[in-house]
Amino acid sequence: MALSSQGTEQPAQEPSLALAVLTPSVVTIASDGKINEAEIAQLSNLIAFSPIFAGLGADILDDMTNAVMDDLVKNGADQVIDGCIDALSPPLRETAFCFAARVAMADGILDDRERDVLSDMAEKLMLPAGTFEKVLSVVAMMQRSAQA
Repeated sequence: MALSSQGTEQPAQEPSLALAVLTPSVVTIASDGKINEAEIAQLSNLIAFSPIFAGLGADILDDMTNAVMDDLVKNGADQVIDGCIDALSPPLRETAFCFAARVAMADGILDDRERDVLSDMAEKLMLPAGTFEKVLSVVAMMQRSAQA
């Protein structure tokens, strides 16, 4: 039984959809003004095993990440998030939010600032009531250390 999408043939996805899913994660990474290696590694792992990014090369993904970062500098986080909302169905908004939560908790800790960023993002993405807390609970379970 395969646990990832990497072993199956998948058509290349639409880059604009992948960009929209990627955007909340990049906004989350940039929210504290510094790029953390653990966050980048977590995002790379999420992308590697997501069917949304199947068939897209590493160069395209790098270009997308850089495009979001450039857009953040020019327009700010609110406008960048607003720009991805229309491209995402409600289920893919949840997926994009899950990616952002995983990235935020890459170091095993969700500080108040990160929680506020994610809360604002969940509201902008119009997630159903209760989804924010459910996602954070599951991600916290997934990020537990071996000493837990």
